[in-house]
Amino acid sequence: MLPPLTTVVCPLSGGLFDDQRLREQVLQELLISENIAPRRRHPWYRGGSDREFLSMIWQSYRRSLSEAYLTQLVQQYHRRYEQSLKSLPELPWDRATQTFLQQAGAYGYQIGLCTEQNWSAFVATQLPIQFGVADYAALPDPETTLVIETTQRGIQRARAVGSWVIGVAQQMPYHWMQRHAHWAVDTLAEWDWQWLGWKADSSTGDS
Repeated sequence: MLPPLTTVVCPLSGGLFDDQRLREQVLQELLISENIAPRRRHPWYRGGSDREFLSMIWQSYRRSLSEAYLTQLVQQYHRRYEQSLKSLPELPWDRATQTFLQQAGAYGYQIGLCTEQNWSAFVATQLPIQFGVADYAALPDPETTLVIETTQRGIQRARAVGSWVIGVAQQMPYHWMQRHAHWAVDTLAEWDWQWLGWKADSSTGDS
């Protein structure tokens, strides 16, 4: 049964932002600064935290990592990423992002971001964002939250805390999203907020 949903939460990087190329550029710069000759490209990580991502990359170069060193890398990565964002003429929004969130706000949903970055500095002035969380486990009421996800790990983490998930087939195949998320779309532009409202009314016996 679908409960009344009150909140929509989206990942910033790889979800609302189409920033895969930017993250690759920042990673290459970080590797060079740490005296590591980077490969031409790296496999795009399927969700998870930036700490997990950097740990995996460093291990792929057969470099050992202490917890303190890894913490420094994460801080450098975030700082370089934010500096790169601010240097762009405009933020790398996915094409459907702003319309999607404006519609969510018009339907009365509270909107949050899932991000490890300092999102308020460059996002809050452009979109109707009310709050941010670093992980889905920090959601105040996950059972009434609709999560938008593009990665395998992200879907698993959102479902683990009891949230409802729309899988957007940006990084994973559509048929995979159909199997693992509650709903699947090719792009955010396909999502129908009216259908969700009708579905909630039907499941609670109000229609």
